[in-house]
Amino acid sequence: MTPRLLILPLLILPLLASGQTSCTKVKTSDKDDLDKALAHYEAFQYREASQLLRRVAQKNPKSPDPHFWLGMVSVKNGFNTTGVRKYFSQCIELCPNYPNALAHFYMGMIHYTDERYDEAVAELEQYFSMANNTDDKAQTSVYDEASAYLHWSRFLADAKLNTVPFDPHTLSAISTKRNEMLPFITHDGNRCYFLRQVATKKDKTSFYTKTMEETNWRLFCSDRNDTAFSRGTELPPPFNQGAPEGGVTLTADGHTLYYSRIVNTGGYANSDIFFTTLDDGKWGPLQNAGPNVNGDRSWESQPSITPDGSTLYFASNRKGGYGGTDIWRCRRLNNGDWSRPENLGSAINTSGNEKFPFIHADGHTLYFVSDGWQGFGGYDIYFADMDDASSRQPTNLGLPINTEGDELSFGVTTDGTRAYYSGKTASSSSSDVLTFDLYPAARPEPMAWCHLTVTDTLGNPLEAKAVSDRGHWTSHNGDIAMVLSMKDDNIVTVSQKGMLPEILLLSATTVRRRGVLQEVVLRPATIGTTAPLNITILSGSRLSPQTERVLDAWVAWLVENPRIHVEVACRKEADAKAIYDYLRKKRLRAERLSFRGGPHVKSPHLTVK
Repeated sequence: MTPRLLILPLLILPLLASGQTSCTKVKTSDKDDLDKALAHYEAFQYREASQLLRRVAQKNPKSPDPHFWLGMVSVKNGFNTTGVRKYFSQCIELCPNYPNALAHFYMGMIHYTDERYDEAVAELEQYFSMANNTDDKAQTSVYDEASAYLHWSRFLADAKLNTVPFDPHTLSAISTKRNEMLPFITHDGNRCYFLRQVATKKDKTSFYTKTMEETNWRLFCSDRNDTAFSRGTELPPPFNQGAPEGGVTLTADGHTLYYSRIVNTGGYANSDIFFTTLDDGKWGPLQNAGPNVNGDRSWESQPSITPDGSTLYFASNRKGGYGGTDIWRCRRLNNGDWSRPENLGSAINTSGNEKFPFIHADGHTLYFVSDGWQGFGGYDIYFADMDDASSRQPTNLGLPINTEGDELSFGVTTDGTRAYYSGKTASSSSSDVLTFDLYPAARPEPMAWCHLTVTDTLGNPLEAKAVSDRGHWTSHNGDIAMVLSMKDDNIVTVSQKGMLPEILLLSATTVRRRGVLQEVVLRPATIGTTAPLNITILSGSRLSPQTERVLDAWVAWLVENPRIHVEVACRKEADAKAIYDYLRKKRLRAERLSFRGGPHVKSPHLTVK
């Protein structure tokens, strides 16, 4: 939380100002009254001190000293904020270089409270230049508080100077007179899940029906029609069965959904994370995510799943964290279970509360809210790159996206250009689903939802798998949905046991221009079957970086299939030898490999031997 003027504790009694100054001194005839006033001050007789100081100030209108001590009386006598503001302002106005550092400390506080952060920085820096050169314990007693105010003043001055673009508008059909919250837009952009507050019971005989109606939060789903979303319909069972439910998160293929709901175990109400899978167009029974995700006596909620379903992020107040609610994650094990939960550590979590994680489709950009990191008040939105080992703290999304209030529930579209969240606008009293263009510095890696159809040579759909740099994907009746990068080239290996793989090099340009909708035909890995290498050999039989990435994918497949022997064929024998040498360098056994070249070879390929 940012410092507040009204909550500053009382200070140790400061001594008389000392040192050289060009400020107007109190007249000699009034020096006795000033000394008596300070004696009353030291004896905690603030009323008597105040009366004498006002008399001295009236007789010496150009002298800052009585105003300084009137300000100190205001501090000590119940911290009268009106007096603090009035007298220290007058003191600094009469003497900008007043020789007691406390005058600049309090003037910095006044500027901070008035949101004049640049002026606060100037006064607080002047405090430190003076406090660092004095042994006066009174002047140095607020050193730590001054450090906090200076830290926040610099942060807020910079934030105010560098406000970020922000022009939100509602998703009109979804946003109604009712409250909507916790939206999630699927990776293909065609569906939005959200919570809507609906009436569950009305007293129709009452004149105050609208204000007395009972309401409940229900899960809804809206489909995109051309360029706009529909109003949405309430989800059927197994959802909306009475227990309070949270927002949802889905895998890229739309077949697995996670969300949190309140459960009552042994009389103890708790929030756990559940999941369900899509079968023949219908969601199956809800299943608990398991003991590694859900603790017996801890609160787990707000799940966010990576597009391939391999990592689950969530908020939990379980033991072993940094304090309050932390963000944790579990990884999918080879047997399908979730791993032990991993706290994201001090680079994300604080002694405060971190909530509402959202892992973007790129799999490494995490957005979340926190009241523990430096912010503008309440919960602010932050983001961090989970692949950046050098990052020591997240980035605040900035003003005016973050405010003095609470910002909650934040998501970003797959292409990374637009953000969406739930909140209120100036023209609406209800919570709506809002969206805005996300400024470039806060954008994740741009991704695209892509689709493959996998069949055998007879056109029958295959239950294949696809492996890319961004995840592991499985097919449903021959269809594979995945997300691919629009920034970097993508290598995708499509395979099924007993079949030769198809290794695709999908350039970022291709994905960016038109996405990927591609048919893949797999053939049995029997002797004599050939597979294209989809590579380019450079002059001098050199292998390009893209070619090496394709060959690395073949190496991974050959390691998984140790009984397969292959022959490399190219038009030039030197090219085939270069590929052979590269595969050997990857520690494939020599007896599994051979190569040949000849003019009859149309394009580089492998043949099962």
